[in-house]
Amino acid sequence: MPVVTTWNGKGAFPEDHELFAGSVGQTGTPTGNAIAASADVVIAVGCRFTDWSASSYAKGVSFSIPDSRLIHIDVDPQEIGKNYPATVGIAADAKVTVEQIADALPKARPDRSVYEAELSERNAAWEAQLSKRRDSDRFPFTCQRPLGALRKVLPRDAIIVAGSGNTQGAVKQTFPVYEPRTHLTSGGFSSMGWAVPAAIGAKLGAPDRTVVCVLGDGDFLMTAQEIGLCVTNDIPVVFVVQDNSGFMSIRGGQRKQTNRHIGTEFNRPDGTPYSPDFKALGEAFGLVSFRVESDAELEETLRKAVALEEPVLVSVPTSRDAAGPWVPGWWDFPIPAYAQEGQEEYRAYRGTEQHL
Repeated sequence: MPVVTTWNGKGAFPEDHELFAGSVGQTGTPTGNAIAASADVVIAVGCRFTDWSASSYAKGVSFSIPDSRLIHIDVDPQEIGKNYPATVGIAADAKVTVEQIADALPKARPDRSVYEAELSERNAAWEAQLSKRRDSDRFPFTCQRPLGALRKVLPRDAIIVAGSGNTQGAVKQTFPVYEPRTHLTSGGFSSMGWAVPAAIGAKLGAPDRTVVCVLGDGDFLMTAQEIGLCVTNDIPVVFVVQDNSGFMSIRGGQRKQTNRHIGTEFNRPDGTPYSPDFKALGEAFGLVSFRVESDAELEETLRKAVALEEPVLVSVPTSRDAAGPWVPGWWDFPIPAYAQEGQEEYRAYRGTEQHL
């Protein structure tokens, strides 16, 4: 069966497996949402079906429960049937339950070639869409381009800690992970300032793993001072700061909901973008620091940063207007009455939400 993951479930299944279908939810992947929404049966393992992962319960966007039948496995019985009615609810430890289900299945494999062909075709279409940003040579970079380069230089078991907003969504869609607990994220609340101390904690908890923290400049400035701990305590984390001079995820939300943006661009009085010199900031704290100045430098700079095995900061100029993930799902973010654009689409989606 194809496997999809929620945001916090990323890493539970190897993303280079032929049955991996992507992620679900508002910033999931087109393949993940389509496969999950068209399923006859959904087996949910430790999934809470939050509004973010279920596209605000708009039927047919991420899930179609009902008519899809749900087998819901969770150690907490309160979660079973909380947001979607369960055809079968199993209150038990996930590992034990999945092992027993696998043991009970018939050994003869049914012919699922048509379904697998659909999955392969959808994955190929998503790869073609993703590659246009992930492999782009434009400078400043798309949000996806450094992630593609980073995946090439990191070992398979490296831990990536994703910052909030656009970077978080781009990591979810663009950066494949292959082993459990190698993707750390603040999840649906998307808290700015979380990633820097979380990455330091990840390195302390897994000192033999490469740990890279990828985050936007607005996020980084919330807790940038904590990088000093890496120097005073010899904690070799690589910080990749995607610098787009602002809170671009917030700007995108403002533009979509109100057709304007306020206080989300870091600009000088004349309107030109403003950013601190992050390379100099890193050096002032005692980190080896780089600023990538062209596409040709990107991969080699990241490779060098990882190979140093000491605290490193890499500043990566990122385009304000190519800074975010795709949004194939739905998130119920109310549009105020005075904003006319988008009202019709908003009401249409609201009409498909299931309030259970």
